[in-house]
Formats: sequence, C-alpha cells, structure tokens
Amino acid sequence: MAAVLAIRNAPGRLALFAAALAAACAAAVAGQGLWLLAVLAIVPVALAIYFRPQRGILLVAALAPFNGLLLIVQVPGFARGWKEALVGASLAATFVCPRSARGARGRSLPRWLPALAGLVVVALLSAVSIGGDQALLGLKVNLYYVLVAVAVWRAPLDQRERDRLVTILMATGFVCSVIGLAQQALGDVRLNDLGYQYNSTIRFSGDFLRSFSTFDQPFPFALFVMVTLLVGIPVALEDPTRVRNRVFLLATPIYLLGILSALVRAAWLGLAVGLLYLAFRRYRALLWFIPLAVVAFLLVAGPVSSTLLSSTSLQARTQGWQGAIQQVEAHPLGVGIGSAGAVAERLAGAASKSAYQPDNYYFKTVYELGVLGLWMLVLLLIGIFRAVHVGAARARAPDRALLDGIAAVVLASMVASLVDSYFEIFPLDLTFWLLIGLAAAMVARTRGSGTELVAAASPTSAPAPVDAGAPLSPT
Repeated sequence: MAAVLAIRNAPGRLALFAAALAAACAAAVAGQGLWLLAVLAIVPVALAIYFRPQRGILLVAALAPFNGLLLIVQVPGFARGWKEALVGASLAATFVCPRSARGARGRSLPRWLPALAGLVVVALLSAVSIGGDQALLGLKVNLYYVLVAVAVWRAPLDQRERDRLVTILMATGFVCSVIGLAQQALGDVRLNDLGYQYNSTIRFSGDFLRSFSTFDQPFPFALFVMVTLLVGIPVALEDPTRVRNRVFLLATPIYLLGILSALVRAAWLGLAVGLLYLAFRRYRALLWFIPLAVVAFLLVAGPVSSTLLSSTSLQARTQGWQGAIQQVEAHPLGVGIGSAGAVAERLAGAASKSAYQPDNYYFKTVYELGVLGLWMLVLLLIGIFRAVHVGAARARAPDRALLDGIAAVVLASMVASLVDSYFEIFPLDLTFWLLIGLAAAMVARTRGSGTELVAAASPTSAPAPVDAGAPLSPT
C-alpha cells in the first residue's frame, strides 16, 4: 500500500507505471507473450532502480560475468545491449531518485578527475576527426563504462551494499572458476557442440584447451577471477571468523586453478603484483603463501607452465609493436580512436580484413590517441592508485580492507595492461570503473573541512559526517 501511495504522489513514477501498464496491455492484445513477459519483468526492476539506483549497479555487477552465455543462447538482438541499457538507466535514475539515495552535497571531487576529463576530450576530438562507426564504437568500447563510476559517485553504495558487492564478486568468481574447470573435463568437442566456435571462443595454447567459463574468451575469465581474489582476500583476512570469508579463503585453490586453466599470463602477472602489494601493505600472512603458490604452480602445472611461460607470445607482441612504431612516429597525435584492438577487429570482421591487436593498452592508446592521450592515461591511473592508497590509510575496518583490495586491483590492472588490452575487455572495464567510483565516494571529503563523509545514506536515513579516520559505516 505504501508503494502504491508513493507512486500516486510522484508524477514521474505514475507516468512510468502508466506507460508500463499500457505496454503490457498492448502486448497482451497483440498476442505478443514474450514482450508481455519482458514488460512484466522490467517494470519492477525499473521501479526498484528508480527508488535506489544502487540496485541497478549491483544487478549489472552480478550479471556481467555471465554475458558470454549469450553466445549460445538465442535472444533478440536488442537484448544483447542489456548491460549498456542497465548502466544508462542506473545513471539516469541518479538524477530523479529520492534525495536520500544520492550522495551528500559539498563533496570534493577526485583529484584524478582532470586527467580523466583530458583523456575524454582527446578521445572526443579523435572521434570527431575519424567519424562514422569507428568513432562511435571506439568511444563506446574505451569510455562508456566510465558512466558506472559517475553513477556510483552520484548515488554511492552504503556499507551494506558495499558488502553485498563483495559477496557478489566472491560468488560469481567461484561459479565462473568451477565452470572453467568443468570445461577441461568436457573438452573442446563438447563445447563446440554447445555452440562455441573454434579460434574465437575455443582456443588452445599448444595442445592445452584454455578455459573461458561463462565469458566469450579466456582473457576476461582469468582477469575477472584475478579481480575477485584481490578484492576478496583482504576483506576475508580482515574478518576470517565470518562464514562467508572463511568459505572464500578455503575455496582460494579453486579460484587459482580457474585462472591457471585459462592460461592467461596477464592474470598471473597482475595477481602476483597485487598480492605483493597487499602483503607489504598490511596483510603479512600473504608473504608465506606467495612462494608456496609459485612452487605449486611450477610443480603441479608441469608442461602447462612451460607453455604459459614461453617467450613466443612475447616475441610476437614485440614484433607487432615494432611494426606499428612507424605509424606512431608519423601520427604523434594518434591514428584515430578505434584503429586497433577490439573495435578494429569488429570492423575488420565485417569487411573480411585483418585488424591490428597491440596486446598492450598503453601502446594501443599512443597508437590511437597519440602521446597526449597516453600521457593523460598514465596520469589518470597513477592518480587513481594514489587516491585509493591514501584513502585506505585513513579508513578503518571493514572499509579499509575493501579500499586496499581496490588499490591492489588498480595496480594489477596497470601491470596487466602491459601485456593485454585490459581496459577494453568486458567485464573488466565495467568492474574497474565500478570499483573506482565506489572508492572515490568512500574517501570523499567535505570542501574546506577535515571531515570524511559516509559513502552513502541507507535507504531510510540521511548521510552524516564522521570523524576523519573513523570507519565508514551506514547512517
């Protein structure tokens, strides 16, 4: 009854409800049962996001790791854009949702924002000069999920929602790891019978099948599990008596085997750097497990480790970079956004041409956006890492552990980008910007004061300042 009264008292919500009702009636009259079910499913989700946009962010975080299943599931073409639509709807809701769901006013903006703005300006100028589908796809692939950070900044997650996000990462990472290991038992023939294609999703490293789990390739699978471990480990070590955290720590070998089954060097490199950071940062117990993990990897993996540690792949990347340096020298302001990587591959596939894959996001950036674009990217990443690192030092449990994990993810992402196009791989781009927006909101401060703000209000109360260095907690 309260929900009905709220809808009646809000013209915008009443209009939304009326439009949905009209659409459902039209679908029923026209005999479109599928559309009717879609409307009936979307309406309550839209209303929930309207009242609290944070629900849309958590929903997209929970569903994103399973987007690759659309490769073998028959759905209408428009349904494949669900993630962009959900992110856009969540951001739009931050402008019309109740005031209690929005962030507190007067917060200082992140110090890395000018670098992000500079990168966006350079990308927009490049898109204008290129034009066409390449420009639009280039902007979408490289920058669209920055909107997730904007949405989380405008409507920050409270402590309960942040805890749910960690649970979502732990659970989805575990499910994906188990599925990845199961694919080793199924084999490539069975996977191909399910609908997965060779040389696109089904890939090999030597004679070994590379697991891809619920993703479209092995790379996002391994890198996503890497993110899960780097966020989950410090949170679990902060409170190992909690059942969820204890289960996560006991299941760590499953996550590690999942990464191993994908044979992605960037994930192992990023994980090692992230764990080293966490070990020297605060979690000394990790110093005992890192050498044990390395020894176990070399002994158990056997011939797999020789394939993974082979220099052939690095030599191929280096030759590709050397061949593209002439283009960089001839175009110091960049060849144009979307000229390499995922966008170029998509456009080349439609035209039956070959595409250049740098396998290094920094080189990809200087190739497309020139020296200025690369400089803005480096400033942005360094600024983000410093902000989260310093913010974690001021926070207390449980937010301190989460911020430590996010800082480790940023550092691991920077390192992984040396050997992979990390920031254009879904859902790594979405997850990265979600965590960055979350951290920015958590460490936000009021202008002209030394107080630290609560990340967000709970659904039933307003935000209030707390002492600097005090734990971030729901109000």
